[in-house]
Amino acid sequence: MDYIKDQIKKGARILEIAISVLVIVGVLIGLLEFPEYFTLIGKANTLDTYEVFQRFLGYALLLIVGVELVLMILYHSTQAILELILFVIARKMLIHASTMFEVFLGTLSIGIIFLIVLIMRFMKQGRKKDLNIKE
Repeated sequence: MDYIKDQIKKGARILEIAISVLVIVGVLIGLLEFPEYFTLIGKANTLDTYEVFQRFLGYALLLIVGVELVLMILYHSTQAILELILFVIARKMLIHASTMFEVFLGTLSIGIIFLIVLIMRFMKQGRKKDLNIKE
């Protein structure tokens, strides 16, 4: 039974790595198109600049979410998951938030995530002090 569990774990890990590689390839392809936004921003007239820049930020954050997703898949850490959620919320707020209530919820969510990260940092420092570990 342990042999089967080990084989399933190995298979799942291989799938995770394969998915990570595909996401990285997608991000790299996306990076090739990224410089085009600079010319679009430069060529946009005054009225369209905001919309073009908003699309630029959305694209940049989408690439960042891809990178953070790979880190989360590879490292399985709480920190990586929280960072991924943070970027997803930031992208949602910048690109798709249409009401003040959505902006408020996004801001509240980001504040809660920062609070969780702060609590985790204090807990980690407390454990190191308890074990007399110096950084």
